[in-house]
Amino acid sequence: MNEMTIPTKQECLKLLNKNKTPFKIIKHTKTVCKIAEDIADKLIRKGVKLNKRLVVAAALLHDIEKAKPRHVVKGTMLLKKLGYPEVADVIKKHSLYKLGQKNRRPNTFEEKIVFYADKRAKGNKIVSLEKRFKALEKHYKVNLSKELIFTKKIEKGLLGNEKL
Repeated sequence: MNEMTIPTKQECLKLLNKNKTPFKIIKHTKTVCKIAEDIADKLIRKGVKLNKRLVVAAALLHDIEKAKPRHVVKGTMLLKKLGYPEVADVIKKHSLYKLGQKNRRPNTFEEKIVFYADKRAKGNKIVSLEKRFKALEKHYKVNLSKELIFTKKIEKGLLGNEKL
């Protein structure tokens, strides 16, 4: 089996800066990373096998192209081009867009952790899912009630009855 190429935290931050990712987006990705690390640690302590380095890198890089239209597609393409296909595969599943399509949904622990952590971070603050979804609905002028239900199922699967 091939060894995954996963950038370190420092390499991720260099990539974000080199890509001219806006500072406020970098602050957001650092918050997502903190949430994701906490969840990964909790799961690992329970005996779940997951790749924490992959979670950290994907959390930091999930919005590398956020300032551009179709940021998920662009970010996925960029990370594949840079030689990080596994990271690209995780960030490809962090969006709420077209979540009704099975191939758009997070399936692995790494994908679910990054997806969920992103939904708990509003800017650089950790907020409830309800608060985050209300802000997203207002910003995008859409109803996200189905997506909120889906995200709560992910939360239950990751955390059980524990709180973040």
